[in-house]
Amino acid sequence: MTTTDHLIQLLRVPFSAALALLLSAATLSSCEPSTRKRVIGVSQCSEDSWRYKLVSELQQATYFNDDVELRICYADDDNVRQAQQIDSLARSGIDLLIVSPNQVKSLSECIDGVVKRNIPVILYDRKANSTEYTAFMGADNYAIGQMMGEYAAGLMGGRGAVVEISGLNGSSPALERHKGFCDAIASYPQMKIVESGEGDWKEPSGE
Repeated sequence: MTTTDHLIQLLRVPFSAALALLLSAATLSSCEPSTRKRVIGVSQCSEDSWRYKLVSELQQATYFNDDVELRICYADDDNVRQAQQIDSLARSGIDLLIVSPNQVKSLSECIDGVVKRNIPVILYDRKANSTEYTAFMGADNYAIGQMMGEYAAGLMGGRGAVVEISGLNGSSPALERHKGFCDAIASYPQMKIVESGEGDWKEPSGE
């Protein structure tokens, strides 16, 4: 089994189990045993409770994989900063990059550059325009949007005005959920989105 084959298995397992596989995946890049630590770079687009939880689970998994080292960066929703951090991680000699891109278009060139260094890249939670990544871990945000559209149609009896508060403009979950919602309510011609506002995933802006 190649490293890529192993990484793609992440798509077929529960998230908690996938974290452990992420850590072991970096050790599969060679058939020869190695005494050096494998290094996994983690690029978080932002800081919040569930991202801290993910990092905590990754760190816990290293307790069972003492030949793995984690290097973690937080970009604080800054595209330029995240690109710089990813470039720094790649130049530092990582064996695997796990990245949640801040916006769809912001990191495509940067991710392509990492892949050209023969470093596997796993996108999680959010996507990028790049097609060069090794695997994607995340929700079906289009389906989530569809479900919300059908739920709203049920609550409203298939008619009425909708005000949408989205996530971060340009991020793949926000784009895909919006499309799924619009496609769902297209079956209800008397339902219309009359206003949209960017909530950027944060409570103050949502309010």
